[in-house]
Amino acid sequence: MLLYYQFFPFLEMAQMVCGSCRSLLSYPKGARNVQCSSCQMVNFVLEAHEIGQVNCGGCAVLLMYPYGASSVRCSSCHFITEIGVHNRRPPWSVIQGYPPPSPNPVQ
Repeated sequence: MLLYYQFFPFLEMAQMVCGSCRSLLSYPKGARNVQCSSCQMVNFVLEAHEIGQVNCGGCAVLLMYPYGASSVRCSSCHFITEIGVHNRRPPWSVIQGYPPPSPNPVQ
């Protein structure tokens, strides 16, 4: 990735943790998929307004999931937590203080 950045220094970079091996990955902002150089897993990149949070029903660890998912499996205890109105949290972007994007931007 460092070589890629040397040729394109104008690109803003972002980071994420691989969903398989937990390696820290760097990638150009705007990428939709990132392949891990350690385990070769292709990770789907979500923007902050596309991520929901819920506590695991088995071990209570905080889980993140793509909005619209009906359930999420915990990577620690493998419990499947149903995503319902009773346990839904606001999007990560709202928690961080960023409002979600408006559906019809004013021009």
